[in-house]
Amino acid sequence: MYMRETRPPYCLLEPEAKKRQIARDYARVYLRRGKIQRQPCLMCGSDQAEMHHEDYSKPLEIRWLCRPCHLAVHSGEVFVSFEAAA
Repeated sequence: MYMRETRPPYCLLEPEAKKRQIARDYARVYLRRGKIQRQPCLMCGSDQAEMHHEDYSKPLEIRWLCRPCHLAVHSGEVFVSFEAAA
């Protein structure tokens, strides 16, 4: 089953979820337009990296993490410092 099939429409999202979605969309547009470049995973160097937002009020302040590292960060197993990576 695809995520889109289970995700509620934007109009039904809670305000915090809308804020997160806006930040993701904003960063995705910049990526498509070439304003930001996809980079390898910050932790392991994998080329299969995805965007990680620490603060959704700063949609262009992102770190690139592969899926396993991204899940580890969200589960609290590891911490990625924005200062160290910048």
